Amino acid sequence: MDEIKQNKRYIIDNFRAKSLEDNPLNSPVDRDLRIYLPPNYFDSDNIKYPVLYFLHGYGGSNNNWTITASNEKNRALPLDRIPKKILEHIDLDRLITYEKLDELIESGELKPFILVQPDASLHVININNTKNLSGEPAMKGSFYINSSFSGNYKDYIALDVLEYIDSSYRTIPDNHHRALLGGSMGGAGTLRISLSYPEKFIAAAALSPGNLVPKLLDWELIFPLNKLLFGEKIAKRMGQKTWTDILDTCDLIFSKENPLLPSIKRDESGKVIDMDSDSFDNWMSYDINNLIKKRPEALKQIHLMINCARDDEMGSAIATEQIHETLNELNIPHQYEFYDDPKASLSPHILGIAYHITPAIKYCLEFIK
Repeated sequence: MDEIKQNKRYIIDNFRAKSLEDNPLNSPVDRDLRIYLPPNYFDSDNIKYPVLYFLHGYGGSNNNWTITASNEKNRALPLDRIPKKILEHIDLDRLITYEKLDELIESGELKPFILVQPDASLHVININNTKNLSGEPAMKGSFYINSSFSGNYKDYIALDVLEYIDSSYRTIPDNHHRALLGGSMGGAGTLRISLSYPEKFIAAAALSPGNLVPKLLDWELIFPLNKLLFGEKIAKRMGQKTWTDILDTCDLIFSKENPLLPSIKRDESGKVIDMDSDSFDNWMSYDINNLIKKRPEALKQIHLMINCARDDEMGSAIATEQIHETLNELNIPHQYEFYDDPKASLSPHILGIAYHITPAIKYCLEFIK
């Protein structure tokens, strides 16, 4: 916290989220918000600013922020903890930090804006007791869903966070000056919240959105970085644990009374050969494609971007392409990119998202008056 206090524009606020009161998991109602204020914010009391809200991915929390100052320890990609032989494969110039945002705004490449990152973790440690890259316990994510089993995380973002920021900072409090973006679970959350609250935002960018589709139940998750560091056998085992935890979290959030995971039967190759059909139908009621089909007019109110790496190891390429096809079927305008990025080969999912945050910010700001 000391390094944060050295710059009064790089802030962590704590506020009470009404939508999370009495949540079934007893997750914290008092929540941290990571806030970036643009250069010259304190030079005038008359200037108001647009706001961009960034939603973190699975495992993120108030101890694992996506965008921070370069010298902070609780960032999603802590470069001081990554071996030099790995750093050589990362395009550091494309990783966004608060200092780089300052540079882009001061140079005129970006218009000044406030950036807000809410903590949307369930504050429940994952079932494997693993740690994230920052060395903190990895937490289960909320998936930005209103759930009778975990709490109202969609309302928490769209109602509580927006209300707090508009009442606490010099914002322009209307949808023409707000945008929503996020990566992985946060990309899925961006779509979910945009569908439910299209009147709140002018633009949205979903980076490698983590959506449930049937094909992913057979997915073999192997992180290229883990494969490089530990070998294929250990990397495969680590991937199985991660995937099992994600499926367990989905059951916890929207299938607790009728969980899917215990009913899944696989053959020797890992292919699903049987599962409880009622549980699966319940799961698929939360599929983003099905949600879009129920409210096709909602996303037509928002300027929408979606993209993903073609070789995304988390299976987001499958999910993103299907969302793209659904949007096309319903004639919903959107910008779509299915990209190849050699510099993201160590983790097309994590690095692919990290490299595309700045372009997503630029996209969103294009539509802000």
